[in-house]
Amino acid sequence: MEVYRKVAAGAAQPVGRDAVIAYLNEVLPPIWAEGYPATGGELLTVTQGGTQGENGVVSTMFDLQPKGSGTEDRVVAVWGLSKAEPAGTRDTGRMAGFLNGVWSATYPGRDRGHFFAHTMGGGTDINLFPQLASVNRGGEWRRMERHAAANPGTFCFIRPIYRGSGWTPAELEYGIYTLPPAEAFRFWGNVFPN
Repeated sequence: MEVYRKVAAGAAQPVGRDAVIAYLNEVLPPIWAEGYPATGGELLTVTQGGTQGENGVVSTMFDLQPKGSGTEDRVVAVWGLSKAEPAGTRDTGRMAGFLNGVWSATYPGRDRGHFFAHTMGGGTDINLFPQLASVNRGGEWRRMERHAAANPGTFCFIRPIYRGSGWTPAELEYGIYTLPPAEAFRFWGNVFPN
């Protein structure tokens, strides 16, 4: 997490909100790409919901593998600005169909977790992953999600860390950068088991 504190310390002072967001969108993706092990896949970034820098816009960097590579396609990082999204707007039918019928047996003790929580503006599909229920349902992870949802425009990222060739992360880096002028520019983060 020290690298993320250095990112905050490296921003020019004083900084405005738009300048900080542009800075984070510039410096963080190369850190994640360089920290991701070479797998023979192609790293692609998709941005959904508008243009980077707008509330509710989420970018996903993912590793697209060639057929027969032995490594599963998987998310490398998800980041963006939170927006308040009522829990009742979630597409429960689509989520329920995600690995329906094999979920409990294949991923015991895990929820259909969201990298970027639905209540923060995250979607489904590529945003879903097998997450430890004990992490997803409480503690610091949930506090961070609630903070981002309650403070629209909060810059958040989630970086999964893998051990092996599967798509289930072993750990999750979760980071929040508070932004001026509402709050001083600072970093809050944690590494969670998965």
